[in-house]
Amino acid sequence: MKIAVVQFPGTNCEYETLVAVKAVGMDGEIFRWNRSAGELSSFDGYFIPGGFSYQDRVRAGAIASKEPVMQALTEEAAKGKPIIGICNGFQILVEAGLLPGTGKIEMALAQNVMVSNGKIVRRGYYCDWINLRHEAPPRRCSGSFIMERGSLFKIPIAHGEGNLVTSTPKLIEMLNDEEQVVFRYCDKNGRVINEFPVNVNGSTESIAGICNPEGNVLGMMPHPERAFFAWQLPAFDPRKQRPDEPGPGRRVFESVKRYIEVNA
Repeated sequence: MKIAVVQFPGTNCEYETLVAVKAVGMDGEIFRWNRSAGELSSFDGYFIPGGFSYQDRVRAGAIASKEPVMQALTEEAAKGKPIIGICNGFQILVEAGLLPGTGKIEMALAQNVMVSNGKIVRRGYYCDWINLRHEAPPRRCSGSFIMERGSLFKIPIAHGEGNLVTSTPKLIEMLNDEEQVVFRYCDKNGRVINEFPVNVNGSTESIAGICNPEGNVLGMMPHPERAFFAWQLPAFDPRKQRPDEPGPGRRVFESVKRYIEVNA
């Protein structure tokens, strides 16, 4: 089971992602953006990790999305191979038209706009531990393949442009109908409240992650690789005192492994 962790100039989470890939029993390597794109066909799955590719020039993910490796990833996605975009990786997948999977660029991850009681209280970069609710049925999506619908977990975010928006009429309705909304921001009890600080970036309907219609491509703003081990968890989490335990983010990587096993 061979995984490529795709690195662009400005990526900064590739090594943490690779550690997580290997920790669940998959083989993996860093795949630099300037390698021959044709080499990607030898891999079974792909992660596009977080960071600030090309310094987020133009828009976050816009320049990286035009690199030849992304055309190669589009071809591999059509074969059903899993592709997980985390944070900047999510932005790249949207800019490349791989998400929401209509073949066109119909969404953007815009600047964070935090709204509370009808007023903008903050804009821009935000980093914190947040709560997620899994919205999709089990096995709907490669990156949440083993998760039950409605399951909750705490995970970190760190981004300045995670505000999922679209000007395409009824696109969000379609994503909901087709069960392509994989994660939403919620409070600790699982309630979706479309205001800051529960909705941490102003994203439409508190959406934190979506998949393509086939379910093999997932984009998510939170960072599962930063909550893979219990020792990475914040001081207030009792699991931090039991460092041998897995962290909540591990389920994303285990899901990808299981997805490949089932669909090989």
